[in-house]
Amino acid sequence: MFKTISWRMYIKATSKEKAQKVIKQVKQEIGDIEVVSLQPYWKDETLFELNCETPLMIEEPEISVFEVLRLSNQMANDINVIGPVIYENNRVQFEGVCSSPNVVGIHWFHFRIANFN
Repeated sequence: MFKTISWRMYIKATSKEKAQKVIKQVKQEIGDIEVVSLQPYWKDETLFELNCETPLMIEEPEISVFEVLRLSNQMANDINVIGPVIYENNRVQFEGVCSSPNVVGIHWFHFRIANFN
């Protein structure tokens, strides 16, 4: 079961409040998200690092991959994908990276789904 989509995003913002405004815009694009962490990015003080998850709850790998691509396409059209990587026992991992998002305030994002932990 693919339970969630894990996202990591870098947000262009000078304060946590401004970063949270960008998060509201992301929610409008991909739906409800659960913020796991939001903190200044240690390498660049103009960015905040957001780790969050969106629910997926899909059993089939093909449908899961399509859904995560559909959602990520809401934020960008130029996404580099990795996989799907298929391991023994039908374990599947799929991820992607975008360095040119369309959502104002998002500098970069990464997504990952897997049916194992």
